[in-house]
Amino acid sequence: MSYQLWLEYSRSIVSIALLSVSSIQDVRSREIDDRVWIVLLASALLLNMLGVFQGSVEPAWWLVFTGLQSLLFLLLYYGGVYGGADAKSLMCLSLMYPSSPTGFLIELSTGRLPVAFSTLNNALMLTMLYLPANLIWNLSVRLKGAELFKGLEKEGFLRRAAALMLLRKVRFSQYCSENSRFLLAEKRSRSGLRRIVFSRRINGDEAEQVFNSDEHVFASFLMPLQVLVLLGLLTRLFYGDILLSISLLIVSRFAAGL
Repeated sequence: MSYQLWLEYSRSIVSIALLSVSSIQDVRSREIDDRVWIVLLASALLLNMLGVFQGSVEPAWWLVFTGLQSLLFLLLYYGGVYGGADAKSLMCLSLMYPSSPTGFLIELSTGRLPVAFSTLNNALMLTMLYLPANLIWNLSVRLKGAELFKGLEKEGFLRRAAALMLLRKVRFSQYCSENSRFLLAEKRSRSGLRRIVFSRRINGDEAEQVFNSDEHVFASFLMPLQVLVLLGLLTRLFYGDILLSISLLIVSRFAAGL
């Protein structure tokens, strides 16, 4: 086995192992120990410094690509796309997997982008699976006898359709017992009018005053995004970039039709 191939395998093994740890923690508590990122960061520095000395890593381009990707991940974090742990994991991956202009062009021709960026692309594409998952959840709740839009008759068709795909109907008691996994997405005014709220978190103390424990309410399920980051990385390593591959396929089909 060549030294460069050994480095590639080492990067993948370390990244997959530590993202597996972060995924387990994310599923259990939605909180991830910062020691995971410290170990991943230290491993990335060690492995790629070995690559610099061996000649397979260009230090200047390694830092440039790491800096550009990390800046993007920070901007998305401050834009509210994901949480701090998700930004840290992607920034660590940008440091773990070095790139260069030549390597970028070679990978682009095969439907791949830099590993960290493709990991994010793949993770965001995989979040689409939550739309049918939420719909199936809500339909199962309806089949069990719960009225999905009881008290929400004044909500428009589009808002109801969005709620079915983006939110989950749960008992208020379940929301209270698992509020680390859910954000309340429904509010009732003092006059009794209920509204679906997509954009902000409702204070739990306020909500407890207006909902009974056995009532069903819409809530936003907090995705354990680290699981999707792990799956996104695995997809990138063994397949490529889902979004880029779809885009290239569309372009090729369009060009063939001209």
